Amino acid sequence: MDSSATSKLIEQYGQILAGRRERFSSDAVFGGAKYVFEKALLDEIARVREPVRAESLQNMFIELASFVPQKDYDLIEHCRQRGVQEAEYQQVLDLISAGDHPTIQTELEARGIPELVRYYALYRRVLLETEARRRQAASVQELNSDS
Repeated sequence: MDSSATSKLIEQYGQILAGRRERFSSDAVFGGAKYVFEKALLDEIARVREPVRAESLQNMFIELASFVPQKDYDLIEHCRQRGVQEAEYQQVLDLISAGDHPTIQTELEARGIPELVRYYALYRRVLLETEARRRQAASVQELNSDS
């Protein structure tokens, strides 16, 4: 991807993040090309020299973890809708957001709702990917500053 195309793509993604009030599927935003964009963003992080721009690019890269495939996005929306309709369901969603793993495991086993188990697995995967992206972006930036 050439430099001007990368810059334009990063600018468009920044606008999506700035106006984002809800989740989007990665397919809707990246049209199946999320990996190509990830690579272009990392390349840009490696090149940039201005600290404010570098931090902005790193945050964009980290946010990519929350852009999930359509089937995962559909699961999130389904669980949120059930949470609005059913207080018990919302209680489990609130527990998941609080992050108390042992309590969540107990609740999931007691309730036996497969969608919530999948939702929790997705939630944890996004958290882990977010942290991995944070480390990766920092590492790329650190290598850039050393050169």
